[in-house]
Amino acid sequence: MNKLHIKKVHDKNDLEKTIIIRKKVFIDEQKVPVDIEIDGFDSEAEHFISYLDNKPIGCARIRSKDYKAKLERIAIIKEFRGKGFGSELTKFLIKYLKNKNFKKIYLHSQINVSDFYKKLGFRAKRKHFFEAGIEHVEMIMKI
Repeated sequence: MNKLHIKKVHDKNDLEKTIIIRKKVFIDEQKVPVDIEIDGFDSEAEHFISYLDNKPIGCARIRSKDYKAKLERIAIIKEFRGKGFGSELTKFLIKYLKNKNFKKIYLHSQINVSDFYKKLGFRAKRKHFFEAGIEHVEMIMKI
């Protein structure tokens, strides 16, 4: 049976694995420029990694301030999408933030996956914008 394990990154080895996943998903697959994806904010973020049977398949990072947290760089390797792993990762992040007494979570969702976040309880703001040439919408959840 496939078992997903999600954990907070505490060492350089796991952090490097998250960067590899992000490069595969955002740079190679979605053609996001390297300087936008590797943006200089990794050192101030909390990072998370998903393992499926000891294989790294997903990642995310959180940046926070004043009880408001931003979910960023949520990525699942292509062949593992559509199997609920992205949902499990995002629910893990939400629970993690609830346990730390955050009041508000937000993210910048690509338009094509905004329904995914709506199903998890996020609501979209009306104005759309472009990041790295991809249409996005800001989404918010009060917890």
